[in-house]
Amino acid sequence: MYTFLLRKSNGYSVEFQDVDKTNILLKKAGLVDKLDEVTKDELAKALGVDAIISGKFETEQTRSEAGAIVTTVLFGGLGSKTGSGSLTMVINDGETGDMLWRFFKAMNDGVFTSSDELIDRMMRKVSRNFPYSK
Repeated sequence: MYTFLLRKSNGYSVEFQDVDKTNILLKKAGLVDKLDEVTKDELAKALGVDAIISGKFETEQTRSEAGAIVTTVLFGGLGSKTGSGSLTMVINDGETGDMLWRFFKAMNDGVFTSSDELIDRMMRKVSRNFPYSK
């Protein structure tokens, strides 16, 4: 997520903290293994940022590529889905912890697409909907 946002960073009115710096600050604060026990505003304070971007990407493989290829050949492309994925991305205010923005997108992974392509398509959707565009 960070890498994709960084590539488009000149088009945003906000800056993104480096992942390595974030990890070091989390380690110093003793929060690396306790992220589920900390509120978003506490996390922002520990990291010295004004907002927290968090996300969750889930994938599910519903059938093998071989099975999807057979279905494609037999039924002309109908039902050639091999899996699906969903992305939820949230921005929380660093001072209050309140949710400022939420993005959800679900997509299907086809017989001729990879998981990387699915992630890339989702991140392009995020970049088009990201609230801090210049």
